[in-house]
Amino acid sequence: MGSPNRVGAWKKSRIREWLGYYVWLLPAIILVLFFLVIPTIQTIYLSLNQQVTFSESQFRQKFLSQLKNQAGKEISRSDLIEEIPGWGKVVDQNLHQYKIHLASGDINADMTIQDTVELLIMSIHQQHQSSDGDQQFSGLKNYSDMISDHTMLTAFKNNFIWLVIFTTFTVIIGLLIAALADRVRWSTFAKTVIFLPMAISGAASAVIWNFMYFKDVHTGTINAMIHGVMSLLQHLNLVSANSFGGIAFLGRPDLVNLAVIFAAIWMQVGFCTVIFSAALKSVPVELIEMARIEGANNARIFFKIEIPVIQSTIVLVITQMIMWVLKVFDIIYALTQGGPFNSSEVVANRIYMTAFNLNNFQYASAMAVVLFIAVTPILLMNIRNLSYEESVRE
Repeated sequence: MGSPNRVGAWKKSRIREWLGYYVWLLPAIILVLFFLVIPTIQTIYLSLNQQVTFSESQFRQKFLSQLKNQAGKEISRSDLIEEIPGWGKVVDQNLHQYKIHLASGDINADMTIQDTVELLIMSIHQQHQSSDGDQQFSGLKNYSDMISDHTMLTAFKNNFIWLVIFTTFTVIIGLLIAALADRVRWSTFAKTVIFLPMAISGAASAVIWNFMYFKDVHTGTINAMIHGVMSLLQHLNLVSANSFGGIAFLGRPDLVNLAVIFAAIWMQVGFCTVIFSAALKSVPVELIEMARIEGANNARIFFKIEIPVIQSTIVLVITQMIMWVLKVFDIIYALTQGGPFNSSEVVANRIYMTAFNLNNFQYASAMAVVLFIAVTPILLMNIRNLSYEESVRE
């Protein structure tokens, strides 16, 4: 009898352990469910629908044109509806098209064409409100529309430009600063100054760089510097005495992307520097000392020893910067709002504009799904890299 009791006690202990485990996980599961899984499903569902637009003026013109075709003569909106030949067929066509229903006595002999049109318009609005008729299932049409959407294609192109230029420069500059700063006495102060922009929000950074890029040579820092250099060159008779009126960095489609990317690099290079600096400190000192004994210089040690050792950290920073680029929004919105002429538009900013300025949440949801699909492989790569680092440490 003792053995079955021990088995039963062991099972109860396992059940309590299992329940305790999931009770601790329950808050996290609820948060993930309500703030990630359900919104993602709703966004995907919304992206498969399309906004139904209804123009009252176009409906009036179309209804009047249909009545004219049925009557075969000119009519006016003040004519009685029942005096128009074939009026019932026209009404039935519109009732079927907009899926609305009218009782037989709703349209009577005293109603004019204008009265009938207003009744149909009111019924259509009521139908939309009662059946959520502002959208209808459209499958993948929102996704196919992106292919012919010039503004969206510009956003994709700009995101690719950001991906190449921003990621390359932030990683390279951050790695070089980290390697050089650790070789000077005031390295902590230098890294603090470089990291400082990370503590500033994107909106605040946009305000700073808006003044930096201001066209007025007496206000814009960069144009003031160019103006000073030009004045010096003119004084030395190295250039002609043409007045420099300033460059509209944020107003020229050919310069705006590079200008905003440079501001973003200023924001994020400090993050790369701090991460790389911590990684370089983890390189075994024995390897570096052995390399110096063998006659290796600093450059050879950096490229042959330090970079291979911190390779996983480099991959981590690259994936972080790629994810940041794909989601970039605040500095674009605060500096240019995608202008001029949509030349600085990016996907995240286009999602915001489409949803809250154009009130087309279905199309914006399709854009968000595309962005989510683009970010997911990078996120999985990041998780895999972190798992690899953990396994190496163990």
